[in-house]
Amino acid sequence: MDPFKLLKSDHQKVSKLFERIETASGQAKVAIFKQIQNELEIHTQVEEAIFYPALRNAEETRDITLEAYEEHRVVKDLLAELAAEKPSDKWDAKLTVLKENVEHHVDEEENDMFGKAKDVLSTEQAEALGDRMAAEKKKLGAPVPEDVAKPGVIKRVANALFGSNTKKAGKKKAAGKSARTTAAKRTSKKKSTGKKKTGTKKAAKKSAKKSATTDRRAKKTASKKR
Repeated sequence: MDPFKLLKSDHQKVSKLFERIETASGQAKVAIFKQIQNELEIHTQVEEAIFYPALRNAEETRDITLEAYEEHRVVKDLLAELAAEKPSDKWDAKLTVLKENVEHHVDEEENDMFGKAKDVLSTEQAEALGDRMAAEKKKLGAPVPEDVAKPGVIKRVANALFGSNTKKAGKKKAAGKSARTTAAKRTSKKKSTGKKKTGTKKAAKKSAKKSATTDRRAKKTASKKR
């Protein structure tokens, strides 16, 4: 799975929630904030557990990754403060600061970090990260969009090659089994036919022997009468 598409889909979802909360009020505003909080907490956890560790040791991505960790810390602090307070003018001001921090972080990731990450990671490594990140999101109860969940290039090629070979092997196995079954039926039929023929020959010999014995007895009886 493409890890960059996965992260971008998270960014877009949070961006839409920020748009919705601007016109919301009362309990609706609180409910949308909880959604924003949940999305950001899962997003940062997935990045810090899987994505960032794969980048922080490479020279090209070390500095920007360490900076991203710090930006996450600021976002977490703001989320905690907002969650502990009720909506008010001060609360709205903090929400605006949160939005600006998230937008700045997203801009740096998508326009700087992702490009450098693509230079550091091979296609196979990136897709492996994407698969792990998607699995972690599902584990945390966050769905992965269908258009993002499509197999990556490597998996599609592997499925095309090995999947095809598996089908062929299955067909050959089925054909072999069918041939063996047919051969076994033919052998069984031959044996059955052979047994019938043997039984018929024995019966014929027995009948002929019995007829000959009867003839000899008849001749012997006729001779005595004379």
